[in-house]
Amino acid sequence: MSLEIPELDNTSYDELMSSAKARIAARTDEWTDFNPHDPGITILELLAWLADTHIYEADQLTDAHREKYLRLLGIEPRPPQPASVRLDILPTDGGGRLPAGTRLRADDGSHQIPFETDHSIHVTDSSVESVVVNGEDRTQANETAGMYYRCFGDEPTVGDWFAVGFDSDPFAGEELRLFVDYANSNLPDPPVDDAGLFEPSVELCWEYCQSYPATGEDAESDDEPRVDNWKRLEVQADTTNSLYEQGFITLERPEPWEPTTWGCEEAGCFDQPAGLVWIRCRLTRGGYEIPPQCRSIQTNVVAASHRCGHTEQLTPADDGSAGIGRTYQFEQTPVISATVTVDGEQWTEVSDFDSSGPTDCHYMLDRTTGELTVGDGQRGRKPPAGAAVRTTYEAGGGTVGNVSETARWSVDERDGSLPAVDIEPRGPATGGRDAEPISAAVDRCRAELDATQRAVIADDYAEVAESTPGVRVARCTVRLPDAGDEPIEVVVVPHAPPDVQRPTPSEGFKQAVDAHLDRHRLLGDRIEVCRPSYVGLSIELTVVPAATHTAGETRRQIERRLLSVLDPIDGFDGDGWPFGRSISERFLRQTVRELSVVDDVDTVTIHTLGDATVTTDGRVLIDESTLFAVDAVNVECRESGGAD
Repeated sequence: MSLEIPELDNTSYDELMSSAKARIAARTDEWTDFNPHDPGITILELLAWLADTHIYEADQLTDAHREKYLRLLGIEPRPPQPASVRLDILPTDGGGRLPAGTRLRADDGSHQIPFETDHSIHVTDSSVESVVVNGEDRTQANETAGMYYRCFGDEPTVGDWFAVGFDSDPFAGEELRLFVDYANSNLPDPPVDDAGLFEPSVELCWEYCQSYPATGEDAESDDEPRVDNWKRLEVQADTTNSLYEQGFITLERPEPWEPTTWGCEEAGCFDQPAGLVWIRCRLTRGGYEIPPQCRSIQTNVVAASHRCGHTEQLTPADDGSAGIGRTYQFEQTPVISATVTVDGEQWTEVSDFDSSGPTDCHYMLDRTTGELTVGDGQRGRKPPAGAAVRTTYEAGGGTVGNVSETARWSVDERDGSLPAVDIEPRGPATGGRDAEPISAAVDRCRAELDATQRAVIADDYAEVAESTPGVRVARCTVRLPDAGDEPIEVVVVPHAPPDVQRPTPSEGFKQAVDAHLDRHRLLGDRIEVCRPSYVGLSIELTVVPAATHTAGETRRQIERRLLSVLDPIDGFDGDGWPFGRSISERFLRQTVRELSVVDDVDTVTIHTLGDATVTTDGRVLIDESTLFAVDAVNVECRESGGAD
């Protein structure tokens, strides 16, 4: 069998020479001798020979060569990734425990796709009956698809809280696992890498409602209890990153545990009907740049991934005569992770045998094809004849795991130790990805090389700050120092929903940006990441509405227009109101006059709150790290074209 030789370019030596001679005739009339004795033709022949040689050499490059070059640049092609899904577990005969790794099966009508639970779950009969945020009922939003609510209100401050009421004791076993379905569709995805730079600076306190029998003057009867206080709950795990993202919050069952199921309104915290068991979360330190937004908080939800564990004893697929060493084949592919032992000794996976010696217990694994290769005794140790090669591995991943929301789910081969449950998906399984092709890895490498790696000028610092992994930086400005001993100030504005007038980064947000800039700064530069300053505007206008519009509609459109133009993230020309740009009554007058609902603008008055200078001609001046925030727009319609 002959080897398949790739052909990147089939231009021959003769074609190169013919093309070069044709170009000579098109460019000059003086060169007329194209015979081999002409020195110019001799040089062309040399260059054509070199080009032909390079074309041949380039044709010998394979994906294996490209992968090696990528590895030298620190780029590894991404392996297959498993899809993940969130599932509602509905008990059909009491509760019970589903351990981590419970095998599930998704039937999409044509295939049976294996999944495994990512964590254990104590299935409980208790469900969420009520959600209260700072005293306001949010139960309907918690129960209705397509709606969301803000856990601590629109502007979270220390002391804000939300409470969850359960219809019975929610602790099944030793813990309570709550699923927080985070709403982020109105926010962009933050840049992601493995750095893990962002650590929330907020602190949350989870508590449960405690009661005991009243005595003395406080007692109305000897057997009627009263609510006394809230007791702290210990958090075992929090994958929501302090309510910054979707995930699970696991609370430890307190000891002793006597759930209160009567009037929590007696605690003076909120007015809700008796008969529920209440758990509360308080914001005790710090603040959010983006108010946490929840679609729902629920019990009996488990995360599962497209994976399945296997244990095999491998047999040789060949004797190694065609490659580096002997190869073995996994039965199930793609391979997510694997542990390999030879005669009971664990071996180590490597990307190649370049640094492997004769005694190094190394192996290579192609995760897509499931082919395992060992050394030949020179590069990497060679297993002895008849050696027991065993592996424990997880197979899965790829786009095949992205099953639709209509797939039917069940526990795979349930035994008597598992509870009887029904399973309903909360949405489709997503995130499954095939192995990254070499061509895509090359493109990714080029993009990373083109990105700014070293911050030298102000634009570099801005670009690096906006690419901070783990946080959503909407925009920033850089103030270079006037003196050599002053730091470079990088003012950052976080992404926030449109109704947040003053987007302000938290301490954890600023620390993440600072850590990312520190990796890319020049050695002698000092950096300080700062919050933006805001000048509040209260704008008063007297206008004449158009005859075809009511005064109420005119007011609404004027307010929307001014909020849109002055928005710190999307205002002005779409990139946010420029840092330090002044505003004038004349500009506002012109902006409002452009609206079809307005015939004329009589007066415009601007009142400011903050560090700003107002000139005699009605211009508001701010410094280069300041933005505007519209606090109020008051419109008086002098003459209405319709009913008010």
